[in-house]
Amino acid sequence: MIDRNSRLPIYSQIEDWIKDKILNNDFKVDDMIPSERELMNLFSVSRHTIRQAIGNLVNDGYLYRMSGKGTFVKDRHLIYKENKYTSFTEDMKQIGKKLYSKVISCETINATKKTTNKLSVNENSQVIRVSRIRIADEIPLAYEIFYISKDITGEIDEKYFEGSIIDYYENVLNLKLDYAMETIESIEADAHTARILESHEGSPILLIKSKLYMENGKQLHYVKNYFRGDKYRVNIRLKR
Repeated sequence: MIDRNSRLPIYSQIEDWIKDKILNNDFKVDDMIPSERELMNLFSVSRHTIRQAIGNLVNDGYLYRMSGKGTFVKDRHLIYKENKYTSFTEDMKQIGKKLYSKVISCETINATKKTTNKLSVNENSQVIRVSRIRIADEIPLAYEIFYISKDITGEIDEKYFEGSIIDYYENVLNLKLDYAMETIESIEADAHTARILESHEGSPILLIKSKLYMENGKQLHYVKNYFRGDKYRVNIRLKR
C-alpha cells in the first residue's frame, strides 16, 4: 500500500488510500475510520505521519473529528451554515470540492418593470445579466442567473464570472458587503434546467433566490440558484 521509494510523501499516499476507501464507498458517510493506532500499525508509520494525513483530509472536507470519539467520514453533499453569508465558492471549499464555472451568457440589458421588483434599480437602467453553470468535481451542481446593478459595479469582464463573483466584489471593486436575504423552495426541474444540469425533467431542484446588500444599504445583485436536489443539501444551525 505504501511505496517508500515513491517521490510522493508517505502521508499523501495514506491520504489517497483513505480517499479511495471513501470514493469506493468502503468508508461510508458518518462511518468512523480506523483509529490513529490502527493506521500506524497498518502502514508502519509514526503518529505524526497519520495525523498529517488525517488533518489534510479534514481540511479538504473528507473527514470530521468528534472529540473523544474518533474521526468520521463527512457528507460532501452537505453544506453547513451558521448564521453567516458565504459564497458558493466558499461552501464548496468547505466540503473539499474542486469548483469552476462555465459562463452561458453575459449581457447588459435595460431593466424592465419585472427586473425592478427583483433588483432595486429604476426601470430602463442598465443591469448586467449573467447565466452560468457551477461545476463541482466535474458534476454540474448549480445553474445560476444573476442580475447585477451596473450603476454600482460598472462593466464586468466575463472572465470574472468564471470564478467567485463575491471575491471580485470584495477584492477587486473593494465593495463592503453586509447581508443577504434568501428564499428557499423546492421545485421540479423543467426541460431547460434539467438539460443544463445533466439531470432529468421533473427531478428535484432546490431553488434559492438571493438579494445581496452592501453596508450602505444598496442592493448589489439578485440571483436565482438552481441546485440539483440529489447533490446539494444544507444544514443550518439555529441558536435560540
